[in-house]
Amino acid sequence: MEGTPTAHRRARIHLLPTTRLGFWAVRLLVAFAAGLVVGMSLAAAGQISRGEGAFDSLWLTVPLMGAGLTAVVAGVLAAATAVVAIVRRGERSVLVFVPLVVGILIVFFLVGELIGHE
Repeated sequence: MEGTPTAHRRARIHLLPTTRLGFWAVRLLVAFAAGLVVGMSLAAAGQISRGEGAFDSLWLTVPLMGAGLTAVVAGVLAAATAVVAIVRRGERSVLVFVPLVVGILIVFFLVGELIGHE
C-alpha cells in the first residue's frame, strides 16, 4: 500500500461558485450593489435638481430609504448565505468570500452607528 494518500486532499479554489448557496450569495451581493447605485443616483439627482439635501423632500426620502434598506438587508443576507455555503457546503470560491467581507463591514458599521462615537 505504498503511495496511497493518508492526508486529506486540499480543497480547490475556484473563481466562480460551485454550490447553489454560493451563487445565491453572489446574487445577493449584486442586489446590494444595485441598491447602493440606486440610492446614490437618487440622492445625486435630488441635490442637483433642487439644490437641497437628500432628506429635505419626501418624494426623494422614501425611495432613498427603501434603496438603502434593500442594500443593507441584501448585504447582510449575502454574508449569511456565504457563511452557510463556506461552512456547510465546503464552498471555496473567491467570489463567495467577497460577500462575506462586505457583510462583515456592513455589520461593523451598523453596530458603530447604533453604539455611537461619543
